[in-house]
Amino acid sequence: MIVELSLESRDIDIVLDLLAPRAAGVGFAMPAIAGAIDLTRPDLVLRGARSAFEARRWSGDPVASAVLALVRDDWSDDAIEGLHETIAARRADMECGEPSLLLRDCVAEAFAAESIGRAAVLLATLLHLEVDEAETLSALALCAARLGRFEEALLLANECLKLPQKHPRAYCIAGFCELDRGNRKAAQSLLAVGARIARGRPDFAEMLRAAQRVLLILHFA
Repeated sequence: MIVELSLESRDIDIVLDLLAPRAAGVGFAMPAIAGAIDLTRPDLVLRGARSAFEARRWSGDPVASAVLALVRDDWSDDAIEGLHETIAARRADMECGEPSLLLRDCVAEAFAAESIGRAAVLLATLLHLEVDEAETLSALALCAARLGRFEEALLLANECLKLPQKHPRAYCIAGFCELDRGNRKAAQSLLAVGARIARGRPDFAEMLRAAQRVLLILHFA
């Protein structure tokens, strides 16, 4: 990917880090879904989401197939028990018990720890629970890119672009994937749209920086 992008490895890492989900307390939090999620038993929520994605995969859903390709062993029974303990402990510590924001904080922690498979499990669970689909689906596309799975990343990003709510992260990831395929013009167009959406939105400031950084490098490459 580095050769195709004409970017240094350090630049790629910086850009992908800028696109990472932030904790709910940083910037503008995703909309709360009060009362919609019961995290009394996080393991049951995680297992329910896993079963739903497995059923969707068997029915031929490409999004479910892409998501399950990312998580692998991170959605096993043992991994679910570990996540259950993490979520339960955080739930006990949080003053604000809004479940969707709690899960988003866990996603941000997983990204910070470079536990991308674990982040993907949490994001897939949020997607199953229909929490902020554009934020969640675009973050899953980022997981795929971080894991070097650019086919899945492009599929998830393009799926996100079909939603009414346009998210700059999805445009940035789609642009990255087009660069990986050698489609420079398509990549520049997608990144430019992502930058335009992010401009003037404090909650998208880091994504604006990511898009602008790649566009600038490509301009001088």
